[in-house]
Amino acid sequence: LRAEREALEVERTQKLIELGTFKSEGAQTLFKEKMGSKEKALEEQAQLELAKILHRVADTMLKEKTVRAPLAGVVVKKHKEAGESVDRAEKLIDIVNIDQVYVRFYLDPALMETTKEGQEVRVKIPVLNNAEFTGKITFVDPRIDEGSGFFQVKVLLENKAGKIKAGMRANAEFGPTKK
Repeated sequence: LRAEREALEVERTQKLIELGTFKSEGAQTLFKEKMGSKEKALEEQAQLELAKILHRVADTMLKEKTVRAPLAGVVVKKHKEAGESVDRAEKLIDIVNIDQVYVRFYLDPALMETTKEGQEVRVKIPVLNNAEFTGKITFVDPRIDEGSGFFQVKVLLENKAGKIKAGMRANAEFGPTKK
């Protein structure tokens, strides 16, 4: 997972391309003005093309050493440290995407008839100075938990700024929608 050498090689070959471009353009200009030979212009053009190939090789080697996650998110656990050997299918890190979060509420069964999927709900998070978010009910459990006597509701909230964290408590008012 260490790729410093490969990154430097990419940088070095980029500079070779810049130098090759300068020399090639200069040789072409001299040839057009009949001050240089065609052979020199072709040689500089070939050197430029070779530098571009070396750059692609270096870039490929860097990409082979670069680990990319299949999704954007926050790293919540590292299974390996830099320098440890890994197999291709071995887990390196756990990533959680919190752009959207579910908030679970446990409600009195008297609200079961008026609580529906798709219904908008305003949710307040006390630890965020009662910041208010609007979400939609995505799940209404048809069962009542016999231990607590409540039923579960899940509300999906947008969390692009990442303010809402796992375990935060939330408040919301459920009931018939007012028109």
